[in-house]
Amino acid sequence: MPSHLPLAALRRAPHALRTSRLHRTVLRGLTLLFLALAPAWIVIPAARAQTAADSSVVLVWTATGDDGSTGTATRYDIRYRTVGVTGTDTTSWWNAGTPVTGLPTPRPAGSTDSVRVRGLIPLTTYYFVLKAADEVPNWSGFSNLAVKTTSGDLTAPAAVADLAVTATTGTSITVRWTAPGDDGATGTATSYDVRYSTTAITNGNWASATVVTSEPVPAAAGTQQTFTIPGLTGSRTYYIAIKTTDNAGNISGLSNVPSGTTADTVPPAPVRDLSMDPDSNPAYLADSGREVMVLGSNAP
Repeated sequence: MPSHLPLAALRRAPHALRTSRLHRTVLRGLTLLFLALAPAWIVIPAARAQTAADSSVVLVWTATGDDGSTGTATRYDIRYRTVGVTGTDTTSWWNAGTPVTGLPTPRPAGSTDSVRVRGLIPLTTYYFVLKAADEVPNWSGFSNLAVKTTSGDLTAPAAVADLAVTATTGTSITVRWTAPGDDGATGTATSYDVRYSTTAITNGNWASATVVTSEPVPAAAGTQQTFTIPGLTGSRTYYIAIKTTDNAGNISGLSNVPSGTTADTVPPAPVRDLSMDPDSNPAYLADSGREVMVLGSNAP
C-alpha cells in the first residue's frame, strides 16, 4: 500500500465516490504521519517525539470534517499490526488489527490531531491505519499506511557473579558484590532485588524466597557494593541471591548463591534449682572464708 494517496488519482475516481459524504474526506487528504516519515516542511514539536522507555510512538494527522472537509468528525478508529497489508486487501488487514485506545475527539477540519500509542514491543516494526466517522456513523476510507520500528532496550543487566558473604552477627549477614550495568556490564542499572532463604535459592524457588527491603541503589558498573541483611535468626544458615533491573524493566539472571551462618549468641539458661546435698560436707573458699556446700560431695 503506498505511503500517501495522490489527490490527482482521487479526482479521477468515479463521481459517486468523490461526492459521497465520507469518501470525500479523502480529498482533504487524511494524512497519517509518523514522526520519522513526516515531510521536512512539517514542524513537529520535540514533545511529540517517540519515547523508547515505554516503547510508545506518536501518530499525527490532519483532521477531516463531518462532511468531506467541512465541519468536525465524530470519532476516529486507528488499528495496527506488525505485518503490512498484502496486496490491496486492506479490509482483511484492518479486521485483524489491534484497536488503539484513548483516541482524541476529532477537532475541526484542518486541525492537527495526534495520539500516543503505548505498550508496544521495543525494536518491532508496526503498521498503522486510521479511519474517521461522522455522527451517523458514515466511515471514511482507509488512510495511508504509516510504518515505524520502535526503539527500546532489550538488553538486561548482567547477572551478578561474585556475590559473597563478608560478615555475620547473630541477627544479620553482610554481602558484597560488583555492580553490573544497565546493558550487560555497561552503564548503571536501576534497582536490586535481594532475597534470602534457609534453602538454596534457584530460579524455580526464587518467588518464595524472602524479599529484603532497602537495598542500595545500583552504582556504576564495576563498583563494589555492600549490603547488610537484618532481622535474621541466630545460629542458622541462610542462602542469599540477587537480581538486577534496568530502567526498561529488563531483569538480569539469578546471581551466584552464597550462604552464611549467623552467630550463636544465645547463652545457656541460668540454673534455677541450685540446692545443697544434705550428705555433703561444707567447703571453704581459701580467699574469703565463706562457707559453701559442694553439691554431690561425699567427702568426709
